[in-house]
Amino acid sequence: MAEFQKEVQKIDLHLHTVNDPMDHHVWHTAEELIDKAARLGYTALAITLHTQQFESERIKAYAAERGILLIPGVEQDIEGSHVVLLNFPAEVANNVHTFAELRKVKSVYGDKAFILAAHPFYPNAVCLKEKLFENADLFDAVEISGFYHRFWNPNAKAREAALKLGLPLVGDSDTHTLEQFGTLWTEVESEQSIEAILNALKLGKGRVQGRSLRWIEMSVITYKVVGRGYMPWIDYKKQRRVA
Repeated sequence: MAEFQKEVQKIDLHLHTVNDPMDHHVWHTAEELIDKAARLGYTALAITLHTQQFESERIKAYAAERGILLIPGVEQDIEGSHVVLLNFPAEVANNVHTFAELRKVKSVYGDKAFILAAHPFYPNAVCLKEKLFENADLFDAVEISGFYHRFWNPNAKAREAALKLGLPLVGDSDTHTLEQFGTLWTEVESEQSIEAILNALKLGKGRVQGRSLRWIEMSVITYKVVGRGYMPWIDYKKQRRVA
């Protein structure tokens, strides 16, 4: 297995695959996501399924063979709001559901782990909104999310909040369909290791890169993520091989 070290890491820390236990409409496999990432020059990814940390030695090796580091992660439900937890032990990440519990596990694992405020001001009940300010001490960074248009951009409030709280920004795609992946990412100067990347992000060394979506792209993504999401009679998971 080849070892890769690059001065600038191209990363996305918020990604979903067909393995997701909550979103039945997600179609692509982890291999398909990693193949596209390799073509686009990514060097580190976090597959962040809802409520359940992704664990697969086979996929970890598959990514490493393509020069990509997989960072353990989960998009956890914390008191009804989505929070991305990175590099916690799986048994911890899978069983934290309140801000009090999160504060406790951060005191134990915070040096190596990373807590990201996911898409905090999007118009959805699962977004943090004011809870970001109420629990600001928990977060290592605020997310800029890839689903936006230049005339519709909830990330503007996220930028304002990060500036007010003195927190760095991290750009992610929140990929639920592969059309989302590759238009927004973060570049960070560090070695290609989990600890080095997360530490560099905590220090504000990450740079959000990419572009806004076009209306046609947003329409396709909305249909596949929202419209197709309301078709429970279609079981996409049964049609795809999972890790």
